[in-house]
Amino acid sequence: MSDFTDASTPDSNNAPQQPVNPFRLVEEQLSKEATNAVRGVYGVVGVAAVILGVALLFWPVRVLSVMAVVLGIYFVVSGVIRIVSAIVGLGLPSGWRVLDILVGLLLAVGGVVILKNAVLSGAAVAVLVTMTVGLGWLIEGIMAIAESWRTPGSGWGVLYAVLSIIAGIVVLVSPFSSTAFLMLFSGIALVVMGISAVIRAFSFGRSAKAKKN
Repeated sequence: MSDFTDASTPDSNNAPQQPVNPFRLVEEQLSKEATNAVRGVYGVVGVAAVILGVALLFWPVRVLSVMAVVLGIYFVVSGVIRIVSAIVGLGLPSGWRVLDILVGLLLAVGGVVILKNAVLSGAAVAVLVTMTVGLGWLIEGIMAIAESWRTPGSGWGVLYAVLSIIAGIVVLVSPFSSTAFLMLFSGIALVVMGISAVIRAFSFGRSAKAKKN
C-alpha cells in the first residue's frame, strides 16, 4: 500500500519551486481602496521629492533660507512653550523651573536670530549638515576597519572603510566646497527617487489586477 501511494503521489520536494515576490503577494491581498491609498502615497511623496530636488538644483539658496525659517520658527515656538510650561507647571522644583526658563529663552532668542538672518542661517545649516555627514563617514570608516580584522577575506570591506575615511576627512577639511557637492548630489538623488516613486504609483497593483482578470 505504501509503495502504491509513493508511486502515485508526486514528490513535492522535487517539484520546481516558483520564485516568491512578497511585494506582489501584498498587492494581491490588498483591497481596491487600500491599493489606491498606497498609490496615492507613492504619488504624493514622488512629486514632493521631485519638486524639492529641482529646487535644490536650481535654487539652493532659497531652499536653505526656507529651511532656516522653518528651523527658526520651531525654536521660537519650542522656547515659548518651554517657558510657559515652566511658569505654570505645578510641583516643579525651583531649580528645574529656572533651568527650563533659561533654556526656553535661549531657544526663543536663537530662533529670532535665525529668522532675522535666514540666508546666513541657511548656509550655516548646510555647512553643519555637511560636517555631520563627514563626521559620520569618518566614524563609519573607522568602525568598518575595526570590524574587518575579525572577518577573513574582507578586502572589499577594508576598501570601503578607507574610502569612507578619506571622504569624511575631505568633507571636514573643506566643508564649504563639500556643501555644494552634497547639495547637488541630494538634488539629483531626490529627483531620481521621486520619479521612481511616481512610476511605482502608476504600476502598483497592476499585476494583481491583471491576474484577477
